[in-house]
Amino acid sequence: MNSKKILSSVITMAMLALAPATVFASESKLNPGISKGGSTVVETDDSFVVITKENENIVQMNVPYDETTGLTDDEVLKYYNQYLASQPSTISEESCPSAKTLNEFAQYAVDNKIIEDTPIQRGAITKAVVRAEFKVVVAGGNAAGYTTAAALLDHSLQDAPSNLSFSSGSTYSTQILNSSECKKIISDFKSAVKGKNLSGRTASGSTTLNSTTDLHLAYNKVSYTASGRNTNGKWTLTIKFKDTYDFESQAWKNAMTDNLAVTALNNYAAYAQSIGAIVPYNVEVTVQTSFTE
Repeated sequence: MNSKKILSSVITMAMLALAPATVFASESKLNPGISKGGSTVVETDDSFVVITKENENIVQMNVPYDETTGLTDDEVLKYYNQYLASQPSTISEESCPSAKTLNEFAQYAVDNKIIEDTPIQRGAITKAVVRAEFKVVVAGGNAAGYTTAAALLDHSLQDAPSNLSFSSGSTYSTQILNSSECKKIISDFKSAVKGKNLSGRTASGSTTLNSTTDLHLAYNKVSYTASGRNTNGKWTLTIKFKDTYDFESQAWKNAMTDNLAVTALNNYAAYAQSIGAIVPYNVEVTVQTSFTE
């Protein structure tokens, strides 16, 4: 075990020692793809990690190093840039790094004793380069104010991202509650129950969350179920939005102005999902509101 791996193990043990007790539902286990990050995490029986206002910082807390290689994101990019600098300009300046180029970088890493000569380590450092580049996109998204989109993209940059369930009252839930698309669903629900003396109603459908750039990049088209209960003329309405997070490179390209982020998008977008650098996962967001008929 090299010194980097020892350091990463020590950091991990320290984080676990500082974290408060974690509560789980029945026999379900926390997906290893999400860090507890010192926050209480509750997982449902459907394998969704429940995100509340209090623990929502865990969404964007990926460990900044690759556990297989023991290299940090910055180290991976440093070695990759050193490799490119040693190559002919046709390779170092190519607009879209090929699998061949990345595989040759893996050989460079082996030759320079940066990684061990195993298929697992070779594959890991190739994937780590792509993920480290997409961290630049995440940083650019945050800088541009696309915080939800950046958080969901960041969460996908791991081998086994947990499914996420955002509770009512969380920042993510409030963002959707305030959207024009959600307001229309609520308005349509009110119109459907008005004057009908119903005790309850459930409606479902789909919508496209694109009234803001952040919502468009984070979710876009989603399905929803709206369930309401009437108690003496006061309705309590719960809307659950569901989506599968799947990175859409073109939408990000159109939204970004940061040159480094755009370069990463152009260079790696098509390749990232094919090698598992970006991994889709399920997202659900619960919104609650009330109104008087």
